[in-house]
Amino acid sequence: MRIDSLSPIMARNLLAALPKSMSGAVVSTQEAGTQPQQPLAVPGAVPATSVQALIAIAVNNPIAERRRKQARDAERGIDALDRLHKELVAGTPNVARLREIAQWSQAVPTPEEPTLAQLIRDIDLRVRVELAKLDIQV
Repeated sequence: MRIDSLSPIMARNLLAALPKSMSGAVVSTQEAGTQPQQPLAVPGAVPATSVQALIAIAVNNPIAERRRKQARDAERGIDALDRLHKELVAGTPNVARLREIAQWSQAVPTPEEPTLAQLIRDIDLRVRVELAKLDIQV
């Protein structure tokens, strides 16, 4: 994502906020058209970089994006279980729904984060129990 309306001070502050390990994302101060300076502090002023810097940092955070994807995977499993429950209450479940749930159970990756991994395992166990009630093996 490119933010074109950055002032030179804002660009310098944004670059200073980025992690030092992101060597590919670092732009030299000459490319930004500024000389290295210390940010000026004005009493009572809101930093100009607050919103734009937070957006830029959030967009370029691969760890947060990976966690969002893993949370979406868990949410897909819970949503599939909820739809299956509604179909079971109404009568017989849809075959496509059963396939969807079985495929989710087989394809869901185990996250590295212990808390999220436990949550995924709990959802997967519940999926397998519901499928076993219908004599479906995963």
